[in-house]
Amino acid sequence: MNRTIVRAAVLGAMLALSSVPAVSAAAEPPESLGAQQRLGMGQTVDLSVLLFKSRIVTLDAPIGRVSVGNPDIADIVVIRPTEVYVLGKDIGTTNVFLWDRDNKPLGSMNIEVTHDLGSLKAKLHQLLPDHKIAVHSAQRSVVLTGSVPDAVTMSAAVRLAEGYLAQVQTAKKAEQFEQESSSKRDDKTVGQVINLLEIGGAQQVMLEVKVAEIARTELKRLQARFNSIGRGSPWTGGGVNGGATFPDLLVQPDNARLPVFGRTDPVVAGPAIDEFAPTDMVIQNQGLFASYLSKNFLFNLALDAAKEKGLARILAEPTLTTLTGQEAKFLSGGEFPIPVPNGFNAVTIEFKEFGVGLKFLPVVLNSGHINLRVNVSVSELSDCSTVALQSENATRNFFVPCLEKRDASGTIELGDGQTMGLAGLINDNLREVVTKFPGLGSVPVLGALFRSQQFRKGETELVILVTPHLARPLPGKVRLPTDSFKEPTDSEFYWLGKIEGHQVK
Repeated sequence: MNRTIVRAAVLGAMLALSSVPAVSAAAEPPESLGAQQRLGMGQTVDLSVLLFKSRIVTLDAPIGRVSVGNPDIADIVVIRPTEVYVLGKDIGTTNVFLWDRDNKPLGSMNIEVTHDLGSLKAKLHQLLPDHKIAVHSAQRSVVLTGSVPDAVTMSAAVRLAEGYLAQVQTAKKAEQFEQESSSKRDDKTVGQVINLLEIGGAQQVMLEVKVAEIARTELKRLQARFNSIGRGSPWTGGGVNGGATFPDLLVQPDNARLPVFGRTDPVVAGPAIDEFAPTDMVIQNQGLFASYLSKNFLFNLALDAAKEKGLARILAEPTLTTLTGQEAKFLSGGEFPIPVPNGFNAVTIEFKEFGVGLKFLPVVLNSGHINLRVNVSVSELSDCSTVALQSENATRNFFVPCLEKRDASGTIELGDGQTMGLAGLINDNLREVVTKFPGLGSVPVLGALFRSQQFRKGETELVILVTPHLARPLPGKVRLPTDSFKEPTDSEFYWLGKIEGHQVK
């Protein structure tokens, strides 16, 4: 209500000045207030006003009355009977109706207040001079259109536009804070940046990765297992290399030669030497064994001697293609189940991946280079010790296999077709174990029968090569590996034993 009274007072003062002689040209509003717009009698004009800036509208007849649809969008001030000052206060649209002194319609204006994008355009032209970037205003948002060569330039243009909107937001809040009724009005956001920029050129990246691994193993094993027992009166004795058990010897109290102090149940008098039970002797692959048996003496010998060499070769060449800024994944391998306890006497199954895995995130730079964030992993099931899980029900046992894994990750920058070794790994393991009978195992030559020894050596060499390419569509028809395959006829399969038919060219 206060603002309406103020406007009415200002309008009356302006109309009262209509009888004053025309002021000189030097007193006219400066050109910096904005370009003038003319409104003819009975016309409707579309007027575009920049935010926090103004324009002047010239009329054909003196103004008698003015009505503004939304005073929060634009402020109207009559500076002369035939001139109106229009100030953009907020982003949006509104309309203005004007009447002459006889209350006859003088005309109307459709006003749209937009962002002042001049400073943003100048900053984009200054920092990104070689790129065609157009800036538009759409209600409270800023729209970027045009073409840029890479994602880095696009990101820079968007950040500049966001900074411009942040400045406008700060100015808008300051203007609202100064108003008396600002506490009763809703805070209006400035908007957001609408990115319609297109990235030109090749923006698809094809990554060739070569994973080459050589693993060599060597095993030497010499294990001697023996057991012997001899009986005589009154002694029984023997020896063992490899373990044995002796059941308890139970005797009745009336036959016991030991004091039992009134016991009536059977008592343990010591180990039952006669029931000597040696551990089973095993020869895994190669070895020698011997046995001697007489009336009072038993001797068994098993000699496990082995020399093993192993060689493993892993070669994977995954190739992936993705857009710049988008992550791509690849896995050549499989999954194995892992039991996971879930609540009381319940088990769920989860799967763990293994094999050759690849993840990469490419970004094509303006210079034609490719920025890569690569993660390569090589894993395989191993014969190392497993983990046993036993549930509440003793009849269920779960074994979790062991997994050997080697991975490498990093960020690199390469040109189209250049290759870089992401990781090179040489691993050398050596283990030796000697188990011997005290004293006898140290005797030369014959001591080999009283000891076990094992030698294990492993060498692993891993190389990962990464080669990015700017991908383009393949011209013409693509030839597939299955194009040249033909099923054999019955005669070719049964009579000739062929699994592939004759290809007619």
